[in-house]
Amino acid sequence: YIVTDDNHKPLRMVGAMHDITKPKLMEVERELITADLMQRNNDLEQFTYIVSHNLRSPVSNIMGLADVLKKGGYTDNEQAAFIDDISYSIKKLDDAIKDLNRILQVKKEISEIKEEVNFTQLVNDIKGSISQLIHERDVLITVDFNAIDHMYSLKTYLHSIFYNLISNAIKYQRVGIRPVINITSELIDNKIILQFTDNGLGINLDKYGSHVFGLYKRFHTNIDGKGVGLFMTKIQVAALNGTITVTSKVDEGTRFKVELENVKEEKQTNEQPD
Repeated sequence: YIVTDDNHKPLRMVGAMHDITKPKLMEVERELITADLMQRNNDLEQFTYIVSHNLRSPVSNIMGLADVLKKGGYTDNEQAAFIDDISYSIKKLDDAIKDLNRILQVKKEISEIKEEVNFTQLVNDIKGSISQLIHERDVLITVDFNAIDHMYSLKTYLHSIFYNLISNAIKYQRVGIRPVINITSELIDNKIILQFTDNGLGINLDKYGSHVFGLYKRFHTNIDGKGVGLFMTKIQVAALNGTITVTSKVDEGTRFKVELENVKEEKQTNEQPD
């Protein structure tokens, strides 16, 4: 506060300081722990969903069909039909287990050695791997990586993120409309912003906004899909300490925005611990 004389003329200022670094750091740490707990809880809910729906259902079906077959007295055609049903349930069970493995694998692979990844080369590699699909659907993919064309990261994750977002844009094209996909990069405050924009079917975010990145969530049931791709993309982006958001309008298209930290190259060492 300011000390004044009788004429209200400032004489001096009196103040006090208190170092709040420690409580502020504790607050930040608490927020990080809370965010981590929320993510772990969300992961647990996803696993619970898989176990209760995608594992339990085929297991129950197999058990029921096995009990029916034990009773005997069925014709060859009836037995063949039961066996087909069992085979189908076993495949669904196997698919669910594979999905679980893929999700768990994401948690392990983040420790892999990172490397410099070139965005242009990444897109060219993906275009080459799906060239037949691009040709069949007359897909136009344009890129603008003038702002930044590379980053130091986990190449397998970036490839998967790019692949899922590009293939999704092709899969959900509008009938009679040439699929156009535009991919751009920006560098803002040491953050790399990647945007994937298409002119496809779009998503009703008012209705499905909270489920876009959910496991086994699908919004166009007339198109083949499992609802795993965007879920895996969200997990991989999060594993790279990034975020992904979506804006979309039905019959106008969709834009996915991926924000990643521009990590500097880490020094690798071949020294072995004692």
